[in-house]
Amino acid sequence: MTKPRNKQGKPASDDPVLIALGEQIASRRRASGRLQQDVADAAGVSRSTLHTIEHGGAGVRWEKVISVAHTLGLKVVLAESD
Repeated sequence: MTKPRNKQGKPASDDPVLIALGEQIASRRRASGRLQQDVADAAGVSRSTLHTIEHGGAGVRWEKVISVAHTLGLKVVLAESD
């Protein structure tokens, strides 16, 4: 799996959890046939924030991540690590 890249061509994040979360959200959005702007508007976030989330970027408030997840019919769940 290749890491998402930012505008400078660098990985958006080195955190595998953020990358996996972003991939899950992007996959769900694409599977639903929705555009980033449509999901962002429905979730009350900017399109650039959704883009950052989908590319595993750090620094996004959890309220925004949860709002995007809920908009896509996903639930954020914490579980004990292995």
